[in-house]
Amino acid sequence: MKSLSNMPIEDVTKIKAILFDLDGTFVSDDILESSTYRSLEKLHDSGVKTIAVTGRPAGWCDLMARWWPIDAVVGENGAFSYSKIGNKIARITYHNHASLPKYKKKLEILFRKLLEKYEYLKLASDQSFRDWDLAVDIAEETNVSMDVALDIIQICETEGARAAISNIHVNIWFGDYNKENMSLRTLENYGLSVEDSLYIGDSPNDSPMFGCFPLSVGVKSVSKYKDIMDNHPPYVTNNDGAEGFIEVADFIFSTK
Repeated sequence: MKSLSNMPIEDVTKIKAILFDLDGTFVSDDILESSTYRSLEKLHDSGVKTIAVTGRPAGWCDLMARWWPIDAVVGENGAFSYSKIGNKIARITYHNHASLPKYKKKLEILFRKLLEKYEYLKLASDQSFRDWDLAVDIAEETNVSMDVALDIIQICETEGARAAISNIHVNIWFGDYNKENMSLRTLENYGLSVEDSLYIGDSPNDSPMFGCFPLSVGVKSVSKYKDIMDNHPPYVTNNDGAEGFIEVADFIFSTK
């Protein structure tokens, strides 16, 4: 992984869309700083498409799509995409909403199996706002070792589910999708592709995006996950978390 400053200027000038993770990338220490939000606002106002890509829940994403200076939000690790068109929210989902009650039952059964081995596991405090996944808290309001987090993934995969580690949760879902699939679909709706887009992330659940986007950047903390990630970003910031996001935004503005 090279320093962000090594990114060729000709690559930076062709960026028409910026996709970015939230926890650990746009938000640090559970605080959304005004300086980070302002950087996002400046990017959006400059005409760059801004798309949040997160493991956070549907309820939160609805608010983001309505109120934030973004063009779209991909939530629950790719289960859906929300975009604001006029005064309405356009929703794309991987699953049909009619299947939601039965789907949630499958997740509940799977979580009970996890509790049989690790009885101390807790669901994330935002679980009640989720539609399509379980979020097991590993570092937000409780602490679970990385070894246990990796074992959770193995158990889920054995049960036919998918799972991914973020800096705070293990997200679990059923379905052949991830952040990458829904992000590409969202870009296509704007007539864009990975060739004119940049992605910013920080953790293992960003690995598909790092592998998909030729222009991808990890904030500083991504380095601590390098041994458990299949794909690494070609560039990394000097700063961590939200300061890393601002570093990327400032670098882009410096080329204009």
